[in-house]
Amino acid sequence: MTKAPIRALLMLALVAGLAGAAQAVSTRQFSLDSAGVLSAGKLEGTAVLSTGAVIPSVETRRLDLQNVGIARSLLVLPDGKALVGTGNDGKVFIVVGDDVKELADTGELLVTSLVQGPGGRVYAGTLPAGKIFEIDARARPRPQVAAPADAKKADTKKVDDKKDDSKKDEVWNAKLFAEPKDAEHIWDLLYDAGNKTLFAATGPEGQVFAIDAKGKAEVYYDSDASHVMSLAGGGKDTLYAGTSDDALLLALTGPGRADVVYDFEGNEITSLSVQDGRIAVAANLFPKAPAAKKPTKKKNGAKDQDDKKSDDKTKAKAATSRPKPGKGELWVVAPSGRARKLWASSEGHITALQWTGDEAIYAATGKAGHIHRVQQDGTHALWIDVDERQVLAMDLTRRDPIFVTGDAGAIYRVMPGEAREARWTSKVLDAGFRSRWGELTWRGRGGLSFQTRAGNTEKPDESWSEWSSVLTRPGPVRSPAARFLQVRARLATGRKAGDVQLYAVQAYYLPTNQSPTVQQVTVQPKKPKGKAKPRATSTYKIEWKVDNPDKDRLRYRLHYRPEGRARGREILRETEILTKTSHEWDTLGVPDGYYRVRVTASDELENPETLALDHSAESEPFLLDNHAPTVDGLRYAGGRVIGTARDALGPISALEYAIDGEDWKPMNPRDALFDTRVEAFELQLPKLDKGPHVIAVRASDARNNQATSEIWIEVK
Repeated sequence: MTKAPIRALLMLALVAGLAGAAQAVSTRQFSLDSAGVLSAGKLEGTAVLSTGAVIPSVETRRLDLQNVGIARSLLVLPDGKALVGTGNDGKVFIVVGDDVKELADTGELLVTSLVQGPGGRVYAGTLPAGKIFEIDARARPRPQVAAPADAKKADTKKVDDKKDDSKKDEVWNAKLFAEPKDAEHIWDLLYDAGNKTLFAATGPEGQVFAIDAKGKAEVYYDSDASHVMSLAGGGKDTLYAGTSDDALLLALTGPGRADVVYDFEGNEITSLSVQDGRIAVAANLFPKAPAAKKPTKKKNGAKDQDDKKSDDKTKAKAATSRPKPGKGELWVVAPSGRARKLWASSEGHITALQWTGDEAIYAATGKAGHIHRVQQDGTHALWIDVDERQVLAMDLTRRDPIFVTGDAGAIYRVMPGEAREARWTSKVLDAGFRSRWGELTWRGRGGLSFQTRAGNTEKPDESWSEWSSVLTRPGPVRSPAARFLQVRARLATGRKAGDVQLYAVQAYYLPTNQSPTVQQVTVQPKKPKGKAKPRATSTYKIEWKVDNPDKDRLRYRLHYRPEGRARGREILRETEILTKTSHEWDTLGVPDGYYRVRVTASDELENPETLALDHSAESEPFLLDNHAPTVDGLRYAGGRVIGTARDALGPISALEYAIDGEDWKPMNPRDALFDTRVEAFELQLPKLDKGPHVIAVRASDARNNQATSEIWIEVK
């Protein structure tokens, strides 16, 4: 081999090494490679498995509910029609296909529960007045009426009408069926067709009522909780109930008879679902319990008037406000009573549960608008993702699956079969600073294609670039330089289940280098440790602060210059690499005077020379004084010691004297002011014994440099 090829290989190796080093300190990457990170994106016809993969899922279609704040309850009838209970106006809507019409107006704030009764009747539970209404599902929906010209006047009239009609039994297509005593919240309803009995879970007395066909309500079970939140039929004359406060699962086996099946951690059981004797339980822990402890009952059964007024003020707010997100756990209780935690929600409390019919459980959440599909082995998938934050009720096992949301109220239909288009869009990725994009790579299988878009606002808006052309194989990102990036993946549909999966996405980028900024340079004599008195020192401590936006490793250079001169001198040699934001400087060889120190910060340690940036800042002027003053012309006359203290820079800051080696005592200059570099003094001595004495005088300057002079005198 000739020398030329050897040199070429050595040069190639050197360049490769430099490139690798530059990449290690400059090029960064977004790695989206876990279930949690992938779930943070937007899902459209896709699901995220807990094993860390995006797969095609189902498609949803949104049906809007005009001016409805919350869709709280749902009932799918045998003929496929769906009823939706809403707030804040307590209305019930009927959904036929994609047609949504108002069916009934209860006159209350919120319809919390809907259940099928005998014939064409439907029962609707409401709050905050604790009323149950009977609705004829076969009745005609409310005719569509144009909005009145004077909306404000119409709204006022509506409120007045409600006040006037508050004692009437009927509102539009809804007839008052039952009003359980002392119940203010009807949380859940269950109809037992065998016994022709309607059960109601209520609060704030924590009671379950049994209501007969004529609407007569009697207490079936009186719990210690403030609210019974959920009901489920267990068969064989068993009714399951979930409570607030202590999150108890109760088995009610007859009037006044109950067994505690399980005491869960948390303070509320929001939903129950039973299949083949197994009970799926949503046990939630809220930051603050949603209700106070059950109030003490009065002997006469009445509440104090003041308490009632206070309760009335909070009913409306508590009834329809969105609770603070809590923590939710999904448990399954076997017929034997053994409970097993199947899944814990990382995104807030669980609002609704439903067995899928194939051993999985759907779990809806109240923070991110998600529905999860949880398997019996604990694996799970983020199955559906909507823009609203709360999925409050669902029926996904019917021929036409449907669910409803709060914040704001909406109805969603789930399309049959696999989604026609399956897309996953990452969360907005923040590079921190304007960046140049590099390679986009991914891991997965099946038909995958990608697009990107970029912008400089945290939320995509019209200033962002359009979605780029499609990448079907890894390659450079085709979006302009910016701070923020978003990646969108399309998954091919119509293939065999599991054929198309996305495991991970990586996007490389090079941020624009940001200059460091040096701030607040200070120079002070080094202080003694502890509580020791300051003393003269030639060591000065230089300290500074620095704003380092991109967190590069910085190198600092220090220079000093006399005040009034432009040219400075190095404090450190070029070979000394300083990375701390302080330095102790020995000034013994530097002439006395006023100086400034300049600190220069450079990010050259992490950036190539052509890209490195630096910034400098100077201290305020400071006095450098390493030389002691002098005490001149000491003489004794007329019982006085006379002399002069002098310093090159001044001022003289202190004068002291000592007689015959005793303790030092302070004295003043002749004019009593320490304000100049020359201070004359006359010390009137105390009466001394006859004989020789030694008088010592000590002068100090502003930097605690000291000088001492002595004189021998003879007292006769």
